[in-house]
Amino acid sequence: MIVPENSTQVYYIEVHIEAGAYKNFTDLIDNLILDVNSSATVQNFSITTECNSLITGKVNCRCNSGYSWSEDVCQNYSECCNQNDCMFDIPNPRAMCLSNNKVLVNGSFTLADLPFTSSLAESGSQEYNAFVKQYTTWLQQVYSTLRWFDSLKITRLRQGSIIADFVMTVTDPFTSAELENTTNRLQKDYNASFNLIVTGLVKITRIPQFQDPIPYNNETSIICSTPEVLGQPLWSFQQNAQPSQDITNGTEAIVTYDLKNSTVNIKSTTEVWKGTFTCDYMSEQSKSIIYRASLYLDIALLPEALIISDPQFPICTGPNKQFYIKVQCIVPNTTEYYTVKWTGKKITQDNPVSQGNGQIAYQAYEGIFCDEKLEGHNVSCEFQNRLNQTKKFSLYVPIINEDSIICKSELDWPDAKADFNATKLCDSTAVGLQMRYCMSNGTWGNLISFCVNQAISQLLNVAMNLQRGLGIVEKQANTVFVQLKLSTNDKSFGSFANVNASVGVLESMRDASNIQNSKWNDTAFPDVVKSLSNLLNGSLNDSWRPVGNEGNYTLALKYLRAVDGIINQTNFATATNQFRQDNVQVKIYNKSDPSTQKTFSSEFGVSVSITETVSNVSVQTAFKNLGSKLPNTLDGKETVPSEIILLVKADNKTKISAEYNQQRLPNHEMYCVYLNENNSTWSENGCKWGGVSKPKLCTCDHLSSFTILMSKDPINLTYMEELTYAGLGLSIFSLALCLVIEFLVWNAVVKTNIAHFRHTVLVNITVCLLIAHCSFLAAPVPSASPPYWCLPLTVMKHFCFLAAFFWMLSLSLGLLHQVIFVFVHLRKKVYLGLCLFLGYICPLVIVIVTFITYDNGRPGSYYSGETCWLIYEAALKGSIHAFLFPVFIIVFVNMFTMVVVISRILKPTLSEGSSHDEKEVARSIVKTIVLLTPTLGITWILGLFVLMLDLTTKPYAQIVNYAFTFFNSFQGFFILLTGCFGEKKVRDALQKRFGRQQSMNYKSESSSRITGTKTK
Repeated sequence: MIVPENSTQVYYIEVHIEAGAYKNFTDLIDNLILDVNSSATVQNFSITTECNSLITGKVNCRCNSGYSWSEDVCQNYSECCNQNDCMFDIPNPRAMCLSNNKVLVNGSFTLADLPFTSSLAESGSQEYNAFVKQYTTWLQQVYSTLRWFDSLKITRLRQGSIIADFVMTVTDPFTSAELENTTNRLQKDYNASFNLIVTGLVKITRIPQFQDPIPYNNETSIICSTPEVLGQPLWSFQQNAQPSQDITNGTEAIVTYDLKNSTVNIKSTTEVWKGTFTCDYMSEQSKSIIYRASLYLDIALLPEALIISDPQFPICTGPNKQFYIKVQCIVPNTTEYYTVKWTGKKITQDNPVSQGNGQIAYQAYEGIFCDEKLEGHNVSCEFQNRLNQTKKFSLYVPIINEDSIICKSELDWPDAKADFNATKLCDSTAVGLQMRYCMSNGTWGNLISFCVNQAISQLLNVAMNLQRGLGIVEKQANTVFVQLKLSTNDKSFGSFANVNASVGVLESMRDASNIQNSKWNDTAFPDVVKSLSNLLNGSLNDSWRPVGNEGNYTLALKYLRAVDGIINQTNFATATNQFRQDNVQVKIYNKSDPSTQKTFSSEFGVSVSITETVSNVSVQTAFKNLGSKLPNTLDGKETVPSEIILLVKADNKTKISAEYNQQRLPNHEMYCVYLNENNSTWSENGCKWGGVSKPKLCTCDHLSSFTILMSKDPINLTYMEELTYAGLGLSIFSLALCLVIEFLVWNAVVKTNIAHFRHTVLVNITVCLLIAHCSFLAAPVPSASPPYWCLPLTVMKHFCFLAAFFWMLSLSLGLLHQVIFVFVHLRKKVYLGLCLFLGYICPLVIVIVTFITYDNGRPGSYYSGETCWLIYEAALKGSIHAFLFPVFIIVFVNMFTMVVVISRILKPTLSEGSSHDEKEVARSIVKTIVLLTPTLGITWILGLFVLMLDLTTKPYAQIVNYAFTFFNSFQGFFILLTGCFGEKKVRDALQKRFGRQQSMNYKSESSSRITGTKTK
């Protein structure tokens, strides 16, 4: 048996003394030491309670400084508990004050070597009593060595080997070393393990100290102080019967430490912080000993209320002209007592009613008197708490009168007055409101739902509490993300309110982790990826923007920033380096792990390669179905977004290259962009597009969220449209003039079969081009023209342009025949028949076949309703090729003819070698090219380069396009110059015709003068 050394015991005695001897008695006991025997002394006498008998038979007792009423007094005389003086009956042994420095130890010890029997569970059994007596004695013998030891009692035995709970009271503080040493002795001697919670050694106070309750939305501090250095405490908070939560730094809580003090500063005292604050210091020598202090923070709350009326729109069109409507202010059902004041025109307050869902409705009745012809009533409820703080909620109740425009009731929506919102509470599975606007014309607007599923709402509250500082992110991350995964996979999830709340959970988790400066383990990351993927499901595409606000990209931007932060706050330590879900795929590159690769190929059609890095770890994330939810403009230019977004994160600077499977339309610019966090817009800084040769490649010299955008419209060449219309206008005038000239000089110049052939072809080319150009100008803006014009104009342009080129081919073949077969002349009927066949029958057949092939001329198949012209879809695809192939074949044949003609001109030069002749030949060649190029349509060869050169290939494509437009829009003007005025016979015929006319006019004028002279 252990023999205790310096054991102590506290005794409480009651002394009755005359009032006159009280001073002598207190002086006597101040330094009194009594020797009981050789082994014990009695000392440290203290007066805790003073009582005076009254003539009424009562006793008035008072606690001395440093003492307060015992628990017995507080339980039986609650009015005395918070004051020093108390009135008692005689006799009353409970009238006793205890030291404010009393220390209470709640502990348990486990005896692993002893089996637990059923009789030990019965508190009245012999075995139970024997065990309690034995171990109480042993514990008292050791713990009584603590100074001011008072009592120790075993309260319960539990199973788990044998676990005994006990309570020990010490009336004055001791050092932590004393308690730890005595506990270690017991553990060693009895082979037992102890767990102790010590209260009273650590003191807890509040600032302001004497204000109870604390005002709503105020600032307060809770301070824990220790008599010695015990390290840093763990702060926790418990509200009602809910599990306790750790307290750390957050948006509303700040935890600070020094050697002997720790403070929690609450910036805003709301319903979140009404509860019990606890600080736990853990012994560094013995982890099983906790020094604890607790304080209940009482806050005078003010509620958040929803004010509604029933009915929402009182109707004054019926026979009942006087009635009452019910107005309710619905608030959370808490223990807070409110005084509610109602205001209205004629309002009567009623008793509050429980809603049965954790809410209570304060209600009143407002009188409606239709004869007053009012448009509506203003009502309000004002809540006042225990500290007279107030909060007011107002409602305007519109009244439907005889002349009111209304929206008729529809489903669960009642009759509503125009220009007002009708509201409806969500069903029991969700929180929030539904709203529908009644427009001024009496039609219902779209349903706008603010209903958030209960599970998502609760999860958002948890995440927001973590952000406030209530809870440790690292401990709760796994639970939060598992619940988010399940909630976002729910069938009833599809609404903007739910998506918005889910993104709010992600944001709060990111912010809380940043504030706490702690990361969660990557074991939670699979659930994160699944949750992120669920939010991007195609079924939720319409849930990312508020109803009626399709241009709002805020939620998608928040989502992307939240993901960025969550990746930063994840501690990637496991061997898993890939996470794949339907809409989100993640690849982790670890420089120290040879099994990971720098290249990441996503199934979404994007691959990324780290080209240069000093990072140890990088995380590449690909998102599907996200691009359309983000901004689609770049520097004010509208673009076609890629559905794939790439997010690359690393711990150091990294250069990347990415390939997107984005289909690029011809002549559309591509932009490799990243998301600028400062202004939430796309930016090209630091990113470069691979160009036409590598249209899917992007390279960037920094990290961020990346994508590739395509311009919505093709590159617009400045003044191209003006140049086209100016050229066509001049060409139409020139072609019409050409026909007039041909009419005037036909008999004079058409003397031979060759001349007849040439001018017949020229006239037909001119007629075809004139009609084609007029058809082109007939619909400069197709959308402004009648819809039935577009098809006839397209067919006319298709036929006339083809006919013009086939007549050019006829001219080319005739010229070729003349050059090669010098002495063989075609008969007039033969070449006219061939020309008519080539010039009109061939293009007609091509147009008819094309028309039938492309769905009988269906819009979008044969022609475009936007341009009134044939369609180009891709290489060798589209109706435009029924025009391009014949035209380019004809142009190449015509070029061959020109080459043959030029070679014929060169032959004399090769044989004679005369310098004079060479100059003449050169002039002849130039003259041939100038005269034949417009008429044979040689300039249309530039169209081949227009098709081959994308407009993004600057500046060559721009030069070719301007040249093509200039030469071919002015082709009619050039035909006038070369085909009409370029032929000497035509010029002579015109000069002869107009010269003779002038001569005849001169002769007539001279005759008149001579006649006049003779008359005189």
